[in-house]
Amino acid sequence: MPVRFTSPSLGGQHDSFYKKGEWQISASYRRLLADQWFVGTEIDEAAAPFGKPLYLDIHSLDLSLTYGFNRRTNVTLTLPFSSGTHSRFYADNNRHKVSSRGIGDINLIANLWLLEPNMHPDGNVALGFGIKPPVGNNRVEDDFFLADGTITKRVVDQSIQPGDGGWGFIAQAQLYQRVASRLNAYASGSYLISPKKKTDVPSPLPGVTLAVPDVYSVRAGGAYVVSTSRGMSVNVGARIDGIPLRDVVGGADDGFRRPGHTLYLDPGAAMRVGKQEFTISVPLRMSQNFSRSLIDRERNFKGGGDLADYLVFAGYSVRF
Repeated sequence: MPVRFTSPSLGGQHDSFYKKGEWQISASYRRLLADQWFVGTEIDEAAAPFGKPLYLDIHSLDLSLTYGFNRRTNVTLTLPFSSGTHSRFYADNNRHKVSSRGIGDINLIANLWLLEPNMHPDGNVALGFGIKPPVGNNRVEDDFFLADGTITKRVVDQSIQPGDGGWGFIAQAQLYQRVASRLNAYASGSYLISPKKKTDVPSPLPGVTLAVPDVYSVRAGGAYVVSTSRGMSVNVGARIDGIPLRDVVGGADDGFRRPGHTLYLDPGAAMRVGKQEFTISVPLRMSQNFSRSLIDRERNFKGGGDLADYLVFAGYSVRF
């Protein structure tokens, strides 16, 4: 599953519109803690390295700057940071923890609302397109422990690398529709197109290097305004994050990837104080499917990987 951070959007709020010349600074944090190894839809710890549980602990922070050209168009530059640890058993029959931290792959996205907001206050659709250069390091190294007790240096697992090693093109959309006086339906989705098939970074499979996979995320649900005077709202919906088996550009490749998807129940809340906004969301995993990659099928490997029971997102933004 994708473990790099994508800033969440509660979707369909009227504060998505910017005045001409207005700026917004945002900070979005995510916590991911995973400790169960899945193959397909089931837990299978025996398929993990050396048949022992693997633990991931990842903290991510996105810093974003948005500029509004007018009520319908804006552009956002995002600078991500991440810090993660990866704990598992090694050939010396002991558990060890390695870590990685640094700047991730920045992205720049332009958004356009298709309808004039003043003429269509009850519903609208926005489309966004952007680019992601490979700024983040995708070959951070840490200790690697061999059977004879020797400690060497090797690249850490792909899951805690700050970058993925390839250029990306982002397509996204969001929409909202008022269904009652205080209730909005919302939906949003993004897809990262990665033209590069694979890197030269070695993977956990002998003789196989890491792929640069496409990544997608979709959210949908309802948001209810609890208090207009205090700017408080709550939302609940569904979220699905995933990595496809084949990419949009280039299709199949023989690089290492962990394809599949995770479905979450996605509750959250928001509060606005003047030009400031605070958000929180805690997606709870409902179902999952870690499908086998093409290289897994070719070599008759089980595949699989770690998943989190829940995620924690927290955000803050201010306009000026």
